[in-house]
Amino acid sequence: MIAKLKKFTFLIYHREYHDLLDTLREEGVVHIAEMGRSDEDEESADERTLMLKRYDKAIRVLNRLSSESEADKPGEAEKGNPDEVLRDVERLLEEREEISSAIQLMRSDAVKIEGWGDYDLKAIEKLPEKGWQFSFFSSPSKRFDEEWEKRYNIAVINQVRGKIYFVVLHKPDEVIDIDADPEKPGEKSAPQLYSEIEQMEARDREIVEELTGNARQWLDSLEDGKRELINSIEYSNAEKQGAEEADGKLIVLQGWIPEESAGELTGRLDKTGCYYMESEPEPGEKIPVLLRNNSFAKLFEPISKLFDLPDYRELDLTPFFAPFFMMFFGFCLGDAGYGLIFIGAGFLLYNRVKPSLRPIMSLAKYLGIATVLFGLISGTFFGMNLIDSGYRVTAESIAEAREDGVPTPVIEALSSMEGVRIEGRSDYLEEITATRATAIAGDLDQLPRPERETLMESVMESEVNPHRTALLRSAEPDFSLLKSFRHLMQEPINMFYLAILIGALQIIFGMVVKIINITIQKGFRYSLATVGWVLLIINLIIFKGGEAVGIIREGGGTTLFNIFAVISLVLIFLLNNPALNIFFRIGSGVWDTYNVLTGVFGDLLSYIRLFALGISSAILGFVFNDIASQFLSIPYIGWLFFVLLLLIGHSINIFMASLGGFIHPMRLTFVEFYKNAGFRGGGKAYKPFRVNK
Repeated sequence: MIAKLKKFTFLIYHREYHDLLDTLREEGVVHIAEMGRSDEDEESADERTLMLKRYDKAIRVLNRLSSESEADKPGEAEKGNPDEVLRDVERLLEEREEISSAIQLMRSDAVKIEGWGDYDLKAIEKLPEKGWQFSFFSSPSKRFDEEWEKRYNIAVINQVRGKIYFVVLHKPDEVIDIDADPEKPGEKSAPQLYSEIEQMEARDREIVEELTGNARQWLDSLEDGKRELINSIEYSNAEKQGAEEADGKLIVLQGWIPEESAGELTGRLDKTGCYYMESEPEPGEKIPVLLRNNSFAKLFEPISKLFDLPDYRELDLTPFFAPFFMMFFGFCLGDAGYGLIFIGAGFLLYNRVKPSLRPIMSLAKYLGIATVLFGLISGTFFGMNLIDSGYRVTAESIAEAREDGVPTPVIEALSSMEGVRIEGRSDYLEEITATRATAIAGDLDQLPRPERETLMESVMESEVNPHRTALLRSAEPDFSLLKSFRHLMQEPINMFYLAILIGALQIIFGMVVKIINITIQKGFRYSLATVGWVLLIINLIIFKGGEAVGIIREGGGTTLFNIFAVISLVLIFLLNNPALNIFFRIGSGVWDTYNVLTGVFGDLLSYIRLFALGISSAILGFVFNDIASQFLSIPYIGWLFFVLLLLIGHSINIFMASLGGFIHPMRLTFVEFYKNAGFRGGGKAYKPFRVNK
């Protein structure tokens, strides 16, 4: 929900303006209204923004180093002046960058000249004084000609990676005519460069040790400096929102305060010389938004803020979409084992993370609960299909089926199957059907195929399906723990219908929320068209849907259906917009009918993605299990590969399914639900003027 705010207008003598700002900042409940003033020097603003970025960069680097260092390692430095600490950190970081660039360049140079080994360039440069000169060459080994050694004074220096490095000693005026690549030695040899690189790397390690050792103390100083800078910026911005009146003698300031906080502030202002006026928000006025939700819905506020804040005058949809988002995530992940991991991680990490991250851990637990629930509904546990977990017919299961009212002919079919174990659910039901059909017609194989199929279908529909639940519940599973609830698990086709049903419920619920939203903003009469659509959809579901599934007999309730249908059409076509005349209302109703019919149908199809993501996650888990199980045939070490592949495969599946389970429910929420709920958004967050601590 959105907290109610009061508008306050403050009138203060200009000499006491800063005292008022100090009072408001100490109270920390006033959102200063922006008056559009901005006379701050752009250069000054840029300097403070740059300074804030410098603090952020230094804090980010030290946070990383602090997390990599030993926990609670004592530092050598004490908490110091933030500006001095910032300069020290930047100096060390700049030195590290210079070292990194130099090492990269020197390593590249060393690789180029390492074929020449160690040499003294200064000694080589003195040779011309003695009447001699060295020329450096390189050549692929295959291209090196031994005749060159007969013609010139050649000394092979090295042979590296199929390349020969050699020098020619000759007179300065002598021309060397050989098919080789001229080389130019560097000022330093490769060994000298590698030695300098080692020294630089040692210095880099010293810098890292200094940063790491002092990270915790320096972080405290930098955080203090950053807070002081932010407070200074916010104070300066708040100061500029005051409007000067009476030739600058008086200053008017406006702000927004939550209703429950207004009393304490006014009590303090009454003791000062400040005049203030309390008023209600005016129509069309831009009002900041403060969300106030219960502990459960509050966990989903970061998700709703990813899209937009609601307008102050509309409903906050966070508590309305939160339960659906939970269900959607659980549907997409669709594995009870994965849900247990989320729940376990939420409990284990809750007290090990920063307080600001604990709501995420709580959210993970709720999402894990939903995942376990939908995993059990779909019968999936770490990629294992719990639905097809063996159906064994025993004397006890036959007795239990008899107690549940299964007719004698089907009991006789079960009796002939006693001791039989069938892997899958559908195979189990088909075997019962075939056994019963055999008892009716004798040898089924002797019947023509059409007659055999007709008989099987008849037995399935008339004798097996009516007692499907009892037959499934009575069969003994491979794991006795599943016996009490395995019959409740749904096949993929039923999960498909469940996704559509949940989508329909959210769409209808969104329309109901839209009625409330319009009523709050404009009045109930402007929501009558939406009321008509909700009434029409519910009318169709109850009467036509009821007839389709056999709850209502055919033609039953026709009078009531027609009455509600007429009321719905009147609301949609004649009472849709009180501001229009009757003819425009009819035209508007026709246009709205087109939009609603096409929109709702498209929205409903979007919820199929829940089924698609859930079934793909289950299939991928099954595939990883199947591939991993094949390694068990390897003697001695097969179990190791089995465990590794399970860990890696299911980790990949959890990551991909979680990503899809977060993104697609967000889309369904922000597109389908928000649209049908009439969400407008555009709200600005309530940000009280206070001291950042």
